[in-house]
Amino acid sequence: MNGIRVTAAVRVSAAAVMTVCLLGAGAGVTVAAPSPSPSPSTDTDWGDTKKWDGGLEVTVSKPVKFTPSPYSIGHETGNQGVKWRIKVHNGTDEAFQGALMTVYAKSGSDGDTCEQIFDGNLGAGIAGSVSPGSSGTAEFAFDVPRAQLTKVDLEVRPDFLGDGKHWVGEVK
Repeated sequence: MNGIRVTAAVRVSAAAVMTVCLLGAGAGVTVAAPSPSPSPSTDTDWGDTKKWDGGLEVTVSKPVKFTPSPYSIGHETGNQGVKWRIKVHNGTDEAFQGALMTVYAKSGSDGDTCEQIFDGNLGAGIAGSVSPGSSGTAEFAFDVPRAQLTKVDLEVRPDFLGDGKHWVGEVK
């Protein structure tokens, strides 16, 4: 949709320039070129719901800091364990396969990849499938360097080939 707005703005600007050229600069016509619309931000606040074509919706909760157990996998001493509750609502006509959903986290201004933490059921994802009209919820956790908690980008992909949606913000 953003491409449509930009294309429309370019066409209007081109039409304004052509009008001035055809009427002549001395004709006293003043045409202001429209300023391009700002791009909508893909960054969202924690807690927002994102929608995919077809009816699938995902809501990502506010992040919660936690201390991984000594038996966790993916946690490095000195980093901060951060977890999110992710809810999938299946508004499609077919069962949603929870095992196909992937979640990624990047942190800091350089977008450093964060390791996923597996700790008991934490990180196991949505088991089985989610029926049409139903929801499934699971917690996902990542190991974030403490100095990079001011910007964390969490991406959810409902399947391996689909587009991901992003939730970006500070972990407090």
